[in-house]
Amino acid sequence: MVHILNKDKNMRVLVVDDECCVLNFVKKILGTKGFEVITLQSSKGLEDYLLISDLLLIDIKLEDENGIDVVERLRTKGFNIPVIFLTDYTDANTVISASRFSATNILKKPLNDEELLRVVKEMLGYNLNPTIPYSREYKVIGSSKAMFEVFKKIGLACQNDLNVLITGETGVGKEVVSRLIHENSPRKEKPFVILHCPAIPWDLFEAELFGYVKGAFTGALVDKKGKAKLAEGGTLFLDEIGDIPYKLQAKLLAFVERKSYFSLGSSKEEKADVRLIFATNRDLKKMVEEGKFREDLYHRISQMGIYIPPLRERKEDIKQLVDYFIAFANAEIGTMVEGVEEEAMKKLMDYSFPGNVRELKNLIYKTVIETKFGKIKDFDIHPEKTTVYNTTCSFDRFIDMLLDSTPEEDLPNLLERIEVYLIKKLLEKYSGNKSKVAGLLGISRNTLENRLRGIFSN
Repeated sequence: MVHILNKDKNMRVLVVDDECCVLNFVKKILGTKGFEVITLQSSKGLEDYLLISDLLLIDIKLEDENGIDVVERLRTKGFNIPVIFLTDYTDANTVISASRFSATNILKKPLNDEELLRVVKEMLGYNLNPTIPYSREYKVIGSSKAMFEVFKKIGLACQNDLNVLITGETGVGKEVVSRLIHENSPRKEKPFVILHCPAIPWDLFEAELFGYVKGAFTGALVDKKGKAKLAEGGTLFLDEIGDIPYKLQAKLLAFVERKSYFSLGSSKEEKADVRLIFATNRDLKKMVEEGKFREDLYHRISQMGIYIPPLRERKEDIKQLVDYFIAFANAEIGTMVEGVEEEAMKKLMDYSFPGNVRELKNLIYKTVIETKFGKIKDFDIHPEKTTVYNTTCSFDRFIDMLLDSTPEEDLPNLLERIEVYLIKKLLEKYSGNKSKVAGLLGISRNTLENRLRGIFSN
């Protein structure tokens, strides 16, 4: 069935979907805004209409074929029309696969009229580049709108060599996302190398990243390749980049800018053919404002940004994650757990998961081992209020411990010791900003200055 509307209009949008309600919706919204709309219920005859169209909207799951395969076939025949995929499905495989077309956008059904118009207007005038082969080894789970956006950005990141900064709380899956980008990029046949920044003593950071030559320092008995060399041709993932001390950031900046480095003890500059992906659970923008992170380095490492929201903000993903981890655990451990009972699932949904997906995975594995077969009836977790209560109890125990370990004659000094420790820690946290620390403690800067004189005179 074919409908051709508003023939005297210039901009033509071709829509392919096997659902009449979708075709009618798009026709109504775009038609009233002056677009010429051509609608098809299958890809039959599609190529004839492409020759007179400016934009293609196509469903990913057509009745007898896959919309992504249709577009890929069109690309091989030289059709470079901009594409918007329509989908009911928000799994990572589908969305990332669709996003591989670098100027392509994706709209999730049911369609929203304002979003439809916005995306159509944005897409008109773009030309698409040919696709590259796709393979997937690592899996990101989620069907929420938030994860839908993450999948789209992953797909775009696979198509270029821009530096990517992945942000999010501990446990959200930053390393998994970085691997997913690598495994779907042209560099997938080359190494994926990880450098966990906080795990390295900072005086050895350069040696670990750039390597060293024999005799560079005491104990350097042989040449050693750094992570940059080991990742040659592939991807270098620097995890927790926000932990790197300020004094080392200039050398990292030089490496990021030039993609070259000197091994310790060597005068030979080496080029690095690597894709750089960074991750942090810190607020780097705030650290830049506080003078803890170089602004030029921040802009260099964040040419593309991917924010992974915490699990508590996308609880609709929990059920899918639980099913995935149970199946994974069964296959790995040899158990036969069949799912989760309703009350147990409700308990999960009511929990805030401060450890995010990592905490959920560990909880599922622990419970699957204990359950062995049948359905999971309960989880050994504590509500948020209990967590707060336990934190308060921990503080109370800390004070009790201090009192127990402090002789009575030293008690007058106990308050001062706690105050000194607190002030020192706050000054470290806020890079010596005395006004900031004074404000947080509810005292004047002069009062803080007086107390500091007392601290450093001791």
